[in-house]
Amino acid sequence: MKATEAMFAWNDESDQVQVGQWPLRGYDWTIGYRKTGGACYRFMHELDYSGRKAWLFIEAFHLIARDKVDPDAVHREFCKIDEFRDGLAEDFQKPRIERITCLKKQK
Repeated sequence: MKATEAMFAWNDESDQVQVGQWPLRGYDWTIGYRKTGGACYRFMHELDYSGRKAWLFIEAFHLIARDKVDPDAVHREFCKIDEFRDGLAEDFQKPRIERITCLKKQK
């Protein structure tokens, strides 16, 4: 999903992080999380593609280093966002579901 459509929510000092659709439609999937970020902030929509990509990496680092969220959980969830995936090196391990999706797109 595009960063302009992706909201993320997390709880400090845990492996609880989720990326989901924004704006929220129907059920509020963020219930149970203490913090949110992403497309729910207006300034993020004013960034160009490269700016959004950089901002996502900064946010991921904040979740990991500042908020002590499990790095593997952050990586797994943030890989749902196009701009984040596009910032990863070709040889960087992507979650299995992403590799399957990429293979399907190439056929």
